[in-house]
Amino acid sequence: MELGSTFVYLGNDAEDEEEIQISEVNNIAISDSDSDTNDDDNQTCLLDILDTAGQEEYSALRDQYVQSGNGFLIIYSITDRESLKEAETIYNWLKRVKSDTPYAILVANKQDMISEAIVTSQEGKDLATRLGIPFYETSAKTGTDVTEAFSGLIRTIPRVSSEYKIVMLGAGAVGKSCLTVRFVSNVFVDEYDPTIEDSYRKMITVSGLKPLSKDERKKLKMKKKQSSVADTENNMSRNSKSIEAFRTLKKLFRPPSKPPPRFKDDHLPPRFSNRPTANGLLDSDRVKKIKERKTDGNVILIPFKNLADDLQLVTGDPVKCGQCKAVLTSTARLEHEGDATIWNCEFCHHKNTDLDISEEEIPKGDVIDFMLSPATKTSAESENTASDELALKKGTSEGVIVYCMDISSSMEATCHIPESQAAWREERAQGSGPVTRVTRISCIKRAIQRLAEQLKLEQPDKHVLLSVFSSDYYIKGGGATENLPECQALGNKTFDELLQMGLNLSASYPLLDIEHSHEFIDAAVKGLVTTGCTALGPALSICTGFVSKIPGSEIVLCTDGEPNVGVGSLNGNQNGDFYRMIGNYARSKDITINILAVGEDSVGLHHVSAAAELTGGTTNKLNPVEIIRQLRLIAQNEVVATTVTVRLFLQPEFVFDEPDYGENLNTLEKEVGTARKEANLTFRFKLKDATQAKNLNSVPFQAQICYTRKDGMRCLRVLSKQTEATSDRQTMEQNINIAVMGVSAMKTTAKLANAGKNIDAQHHLKNVKRLVHRGAVTADKQEQTLAFRSEIATLEKGLLEDLSCNGDNATIATSDLKTKMLQTAYNTRTTRFASNSVKARGHFKVMSSAQKLSYYDYKDDE
Repeated sequence: MELGSTFVYLGNDAEDEEEIQISEVNNIAISDSDSDTNDDDNQTCLLDILDTAGQEEYSALRDQYVQSGNGFLIIYSITDRESLKEAETIYNWLKRVKSDTPYAILVANKQDMISEAIVTSQEGKDLATRLGIPFYETSAKTGTDVTEAFSGLIRTIPRVSSEYKIVMLGAGAVGKSCLTVRFVSNVFVDEYDPTIEDSYRKMITVSGLKPLSKDERKKLKMKKKQSSVADTENNMSRNSKSIEAFRTLKKLFRPPSKPPPRFKDDHLPPRFSNRPTANGLLDSDRVKKIKERKTDGNVILIPFKNLADDLQLVTGDPVKCGQCKAVLTSTARLEHEGDATIWNCEFCHHKNTDLDISEEEIPKGDVIDFMLSPATKTSAESENTASDELALKKGTSEGVIVYCMDISSSMEATCHIPESQAAWREERAQGSGPVTRVTRISCIKRAIQRLAEQLKLEQPDKHVLLSVFSSDYYIKGGGATENLPECQALGNKTFDELLQMGLNLSASYPLLDIEHSHEFIDAAVKGLVTTGCTALGPALSICTGFVSKIPGSEIVLCTDGEPNVGVGSLNGNQNGDFYRMIGNYARSKDITINILAVGEDSVGLHHVSAAAELTGGTTNKLNPVEIIRQLRLIAQNEVVATTVTVRLFLQPEFVFDEPDYGENLNTLEKEVGTARKEANLTFRFKLKDATQAKNLNSVPFQAQICYTRKDGMRCLRVLSKQTEATSDRQTMEQNINIAVMGVSAMKTTAKLANAGKNIDAQHHLKNVKRLVHRGAVTADKQEQTLAFRSEIATLEKGLLEDLSCNGDNATIATSDLKTKMLQTAYNTRTTRFASNSVKARGHFKVMSSAQKLSYYDYKDDE
């Protein structure tokens, strides 16, 4: 359990309001913390570093960083000649995708292995000279010249501001991640999961930088704002089949009583007008000032990743309050009346008498576990005495993965390969001719083949079901290879009938582990052909029925069009309630549903995504070429516990500030179902009566998590925390936990926007942004502040675009891309905002030689 600040804030009327600027046109909050200051010392540099996970698998994040990146480290290993060749290819690729000549350096890594070198120092210098870029020799293991390489790159880049976006590029296994972690944390991580792509922030001092003049900075700032307008128009054009149709419809349906906005093309709020004043805002007659209450750090975050950790078992049964059912922990204080031991519950003030316990017997520690029922597996079944290599290969996992792929006729449509990826393919093929379009079904096929191969290596005992749907539903692999089941005439079947069909299939088609079914699944994928319509609802129902008696299972459904057959069809009657119904059912059975939409056509994600949202799954809309990476990310976010419920307790002076749970509650319960490694919950809280709590010195918190472990043991985990309280706002703000505040801000903003409260959502995000800016008083906090601004950028921009077009009248999540944006924001991981050391620890992973070979040898060929 983590809090948004080291201190619980009790409020201070004199400090709790601030004056902000809003647009007179649409009430959009303008006051921000992004404006550049004139106090640049010309040597402090705040780096935003993307550690890429390889060139072959397309990544939208890498594409974004490359397009906007200021500088590039192109890395090769002195023990790998091919990596030197690829370094040259990467530089040529950068020149193609960047509008200007890229600022880059060539880095010869692994100097600690000089005795095994295949590439000489002179060869590296010659290549750098030929490319016209600086050359550095480094060792991530010893730290030799790592900082010097980064500083050298910064010196080549004209100083626009103190912030620099840096991208790490290079072939596989050259040490990109190791160099990054060494630079940001000064530690060497020998085994680092090469599939992880993440960003890091680091503040350093670099001398000898030439600053831009004030006029140059002003011109650059104006260019950036104009570029923002252009980018928005381009995005609107790409995401609509016809931008002209969009504009026509917008004119037709704009309320006549609302005067048209006076800013460019109605796409952006007044802040980005082409007529900014000297401070970057609009003319004063377009802006008004209002008072707004500042937000605070009164936030609780409950992470689930620790549920897989070793148990901190306490013998016996928990002692619970007779009224609120809080557990007696270290936050309690016992009193004695004669021979009687009394506990005045800190969460409800109920007087618990005649306790048979002493102070010494109270469970100590912030985390304690009680066993509610024993494991259903014996220790012998869980024991692994094999060699390290075999242990890596024979990892165990529960639940079934069901891949349910749309093979309707529209999947034969082609889509553009992103320009950067097409350029990379052509550069690597040395000009043999670009491939710029691929079919949706071909991308899906390759993604399933790729993931099945990885599962065979990493989780060979995993049971995988491959199924497809069009107008009908077919099982294509995972068990027997003959008499494969199929389900037809689905249009008139009810949800219950479809569930029973799935349950019957589960009984008649037993699955094999992926080690034995992989070959047949691979062959089945190659033979897939497209046909028919989109019976998405029936297919999802059958899949859910198939795994309804297997807790911890997961369904990954991939489609490219709106459901138009049977239950859940969105033709005419918008049957969106069906997806909430199946989501609730799946959650009750500890099943996770993931919905992946590919292509440019509408899938009705605003309705369909409810199934994923309610089960803690992923909703995404993406270019088909990114499906490989998305399936990998889903697989990496593994199940840590099932049948999870969370109960949270506050001191009576506080109540939860969560509209979904009613008012004046100081206890609440949340049914989670399946908990995954990256999942978390956040809750805001506030004083019930600010005038009655000024004398509080500390505040207790308790969270009770009931869950089932992978071995079947049913446990109660109790998280306890006693936190200091303060009425001094500065003390609270300078001790905020930016990771907690970031996750909470994303979740709250997404919930508000999804409910149609767009103005409230935009104001809340800005409010938290100002709080984070005020709390950034240390180098570490400034690094995390940069992470915060980077992570919220997409959500912030999406809200502005929607508000400027529609005002606060329409629910934001009416398009697939907006639904994706909100779902992504709601499911944000804490590691996205975490410090460098936390990120480095989280990405440690030992891989077998076969796993490494499979990953590094992959080539993105069509």
